[in-house]
Amino acid sequence: MDQNTLAIYVHELRNQCLHAEAAFNLFNQAMGNRAGPGVLFASQMVLMPASQIAGLLWPTRARSRGRGEQLRKVLQLQEKHPLNDRRLAELWERTDQKTEEWVGATKGQQVVFDYVGDLKQLGDGNTPEGCLYRAFSTGDNVFYYQGVGYNFQAIANAISDVAGRVNQIYRQLFPELAKQEDEERAKAAAEQQAAAAQQAPAAAPEAAPAAPAATEAEPKKAPAKKAAAKKPAAKKTPAKKAAAKKPAAKKASAKKD
Repeated sequence: MDQNTLAIYVHELRNQCLHAEAAFNLFNQAMGNRAGPGVLFASQMVLMPASQIAGLLWPTRARSRGRGEQLRKVLQLQEKHPLNDRRLAELWERTDQKTEEWVGATKGQQVVFDYVGDLKQLGDGNTPEGCLYRAFSTGDNVFYYQGVGYNFQAIANAISDVAGRVNQIYRQLFPELAKQEDEERAKAAAEQQAAAAQQAPAAAPEAAPAAPAATEAEPKKAPAKKAAAKKPAAKKTPAKKAAAKKPAAKKASAKKD
């Protein structure tokens, strides 16, 4: 792979990592506000860049596997990785067909749409995962889409790992651009601190929302450790209790013909 081609793929991988970070920020905000529809929307937004990253680094098509191997070699990524998941890489392919297949597979069963809360409090607590069309389990931070569960803490950690590696190569390929971005971030941070200093003393900080941490763009900030550090907070926030009150409203259960 020539340098120009590598630069294009590294630039795109970095953008997808930043998109994932933005999606996780939106997810955390929705969880903090106990906004069920926002949680479900942001959850799907998280899976979009995660799927793109998985497809670029672990392509499922035979003719593209050589490209994936070269990129993984540059990034020093092992074949065994949480993002190396065919279901994730192909998540958005043939979406209409997959929906038809899910409808057929769950025919005659009680299905669940758009649920946010503790799955143990849903129905008798034994709802099959395959019957969950779209749901977020606050008990273990797993998002279900068309009967497949995706562990968001594992995805956050995995994307943080990839982001750190990608940024190291990005700085080598685009040193001037990286320097300019560093200066812009430093300037923005200084402006935020100045604005905060002019405001009245802030109230006591709230508990962290029940969500995996967003990925960091810069390797100097130890992204993987930050993502994992927020995992325990998921069980301490009121988000689980709030979401558990919504099963009746969010559960769209029906016996299909």
